[in-house]
Amino acid sequence: MRLVRTWCLRFAGLFRKEQGDRELTEELESHLQMHIEDNLRSGMNPPEARRQALIKLGGIEQAKENYRDRRGIPWFETLLQDIRFGLRMLRKNPWFTAVAVLTLALGIGATTIGFSVIYAVLINPYPYAGADRIVHLHVFDKTSFLYDLSLSGEQFREFQQANALDGAIAMDRWHMSRTGIDLPESVTAGKLSPNAFHFFGVPALLGREFSPEDAQDPSDPQKVVVLSYGYWKAHYGSQSNILGQSLHLDHENYEIIGVTPKRFAWWDCDVYLPLKLSQDPKRVAMIFARIKPGISYPVAEQELQGLVETLARQTPDNFPPDFKIHLLPLNDIAVGKFSGTLVALFLAVSLLLVIGCANVSILLLARGTVRNRELAIRFAMGASRGRIVRQLLVESTTLSLAGSLFGVFLAYHGLDFVSQHLPQGTFPREASFQLSIPVLFFSTALAVLTGILFGLWPALQSSDPQLSQIMQSSSLKLTGSTGSSRSHTVLIASQVALTVVLLTAAGASVKTLYSLVHTKLGYDPRNVVSMYVPLSDDGSHSMWQDRVNYYDQIRQKISSTPGVVSVAIATTFLPPVSTNNKSSVEIQGSTLQERQVITLHEISPEYFSALHIQLLQGSLWTESETLHAAHVAIIDGSMARRYWPDSNPVGQRIHLDALKPRVTWMLAAPGNDGWVQVVGVVADTPNNGLRDPVSPTVYVPYTLVVPDGFLLVIRTQGNPLSVVHAVREQIHTVDAGQVVNEVRTAEQLLDSEGWGRERFTASLFIAFGFLGLALAAAGLYSVVSYVVSQKAHEIGIRMALGARGSDIVRMVMKSSLATVAAGLCVGLLTSIALSKLLAHWTEDSVRDPMLLIAIALIVLSATSFASLLPAWRAMRVDPAIALRHE
Repeated sequence: MRLVRTWCLRFAGLFRKEQGDRELTEELESHLQMHIEDNLRSGMNPPEARRQALIKLGGIEQAKENYRDRRGIPWFETLLQDIRFGLRMLRKNPWFTAVAVLTLALGIGATTIGFSVIYAVLINPYPYAGADRIVHLHVFDKTSFLYDLSLSGEQFREFQQANALDGAIAMDRWHMSRTGIDLPESVTAGKLSPNAFHFFGVPALLGREFSPEDAQDPSDPQKVVVLSYGYWKAHYGSQSNILGQSLHLDHENYEIIGVTPKRFAWWDCDVYLPLKLSQDPKRVAMIFARIKPGISYPVAEQELQGLVETLARQTPDNFPPDFKIHLLPLNDIAVGKFSGTLVALFLAVSLLLVIGCANVSILLLARGTVRNRELAIRFAMGASRGRIVRQLLVESTTLSLAGSLFGVFLAYHGLDFVSQHLPQGTFPREASFQLSIPVLFFSTALAVLTGILFGLWPALQSSDPQLSQIMQSSSLKLTGSTGSSRSHTVLIASQVALTVVLLTAAGASVKTLYSLVHTKLGYDPRNVVSMYVPLSDDGSHSMWQDRVNYYDQIRQKISSTPGVVSVAIATTFLPPVSTNNKSSVEIQGSTLQERQVITLHEISPEYFSALHIQLLQGSLWTESETLHAAHVAIIDGSMARRYWPDSNPVGQRIHLDALKPRVTWMLAAPGNDGWVQVVGVVADTPNNGLRDPVSPTVYVPYTLVVPDGFLLVIRTQGNPLSVVHAVREQIHTVDAGQVVNEVRTAEQLLDSEGWGRERFTASLFIAFGFLGLALAAAGLYSVVSYVVSQKAHEIGIRMALGARGSDIVRMVMKSSLATVAAGLCVGLLTSIALSKLLAHWTEDSVRDPMLLIAIALIVLSATSFASLLPAWRAMRVDPAIALRHE
């Protein structure tokens, strides 16, 4: 009779709004009073009885608003009503709201950080005009080895006229000495062709940049200098009155005419000077160019090939035979293969966000089932299904916006942490890691999308309540529907599957890191430091004997420094850094027809003792032989195995084409004809990074061809960086104007060549994988806890009939572990199917059975524990209390 009366009053109210509102209020108040009385009879205190009754009805005012929705109230008013009601409902469930917001904040915050890195490194890394079309030009020979395209001043002017180009610049990067102070400081100078700043299209922050007017005579440009932002800030305290002041470089005065903007960091230079475009054909510079819009790289390479071949005929010694032009995009120089890793990490955080959305969907589904009575009453009071869906979507979107705000807060603080821990040399210096406008737009769109993503399914599931539940107002049993149970199963299995994919990528990254750390080095990187000693560009030490004596004097001076064990001279980077110092080799008496290319290291004999490289055969050359540029060589084991697999290489003669200098700043020893005799064999050391095989290597005395700078390799008794200051002072006693830069330990080089990058990648994948596992376990725990609460009456009956605790635990865990097993199988199969893609990003196979077994055990352990806690609570249910409550 009560239900009939309610329906009659509702339909009668359709004719008169005022009367309908009044009668609806009276009926709902009557309905509320009835529920309060029922709750009081069940033993509740009065405040709790009223609170529970209001929860069942969804509130008097909201029921009236549902009714008014059918009376033509404008949509924006009902939307405001939905927002107000949604906020009230979230406030009534603080634990649910806190868990949902935190889950979404972690996912949205991590995804925002990932997108910020992608945007800074891959989408908008450079502030230069047409940066996506700027290329570095290389030539490669038939062995596919790359050389920088280097042109003389006259050749560069011809090169600029190419039809495929939208501009080109020439550059020489060198280390100059800041003089006029107590101790000279090394300054990295970018010497740019006068048209460079017009080419970049970036205006100066202060003053102006140099232009072609400052170099009307290209062979003698004006002595002006533009400071980089970093150098200006570090050495001048960001003072704005520096324009017109002098900067002393290599004992010459340069007028400061401007400061570059913060993001202008071309080639990581401290200062920029006009380049002297000499008429000397051996005085060359690197070339960069911008391809015209609409012209593809292959088309541009084809046109430039003919032009450069013409230029090469003017200076054949500056080019390898049978070369091809190669255009390398600007961002590939800094990022290279690491771009794929960044994309993989972004996809990983996106999967983490999807797992978080699935987790919140599970919570909403469980909460929607509990709210079935409220939604049924609202439906009975006149609310359409669309209105109910909209109300639930407003609540989920409110959650996602709150999660997004918290996520942006986390991203703001987390982005600095991530950018500081990005491996050095893996991103452009110009990249700006900050929450820019595009990133904030991305976060806002992501919040709305996630609100729809995790809220739509629960809203559709919960928006079709059964009116018959209103008749069961005396019952507290709120059994979920079959559709809701199926939704829980699908969401949990999906979470587990995505978590398995993340953990598989993490496992592969850890394997890659482990293999790199345990790579056989062939040398001892501990307590070793290297530092570069460049000569000034003032023409000093321009004679071979003078330069050899100067270098050896510095080496001997440093060898007497306290704490220094041994000192060596080298002209190339320490292992495992890849070197461009390659040479074609001819073996006397060999029948090999194809041109062979090897890695060439020019060193002093102390190099092997400084790095603890083992001598396998023969002997080392002596210090006297070094100073007299003896025609001797030492090869590594890889070279011996390739060219003398069944004979003794000691005593063999080889010819090295690279011992013939091609530029003016390299001085050849008298009588150097390129032929050397092998006197010893040493152990292999990595010279192509840690991933690629060792290239056959030849070591020769550095005095055969002396460059205008050298590398000091120093082994110390303790911390190698502790002797740097003393070394600088020792060099200062030899030459007060000599500078030292690029100080790096051998272990830092290992980090930059693989350890640091893989450690960073593995750490993030592990963090994302285990965070996803935690979210999946939390989702499973929520579902099992919900199922246990709904089956309290059934559990009580089973225990009253004699069921043991282990039977209850088995019943509760059976369905949950079946769902986990299904998700685990799907995840493993997906990981195997994506193995090639994952291997491309993580550089290791994910099909390792032991890796997959370990991941399966980790997932099963975590999810079993999440299921066991509510199962243990179910086992402790008191049958009498459960039956009396029912």
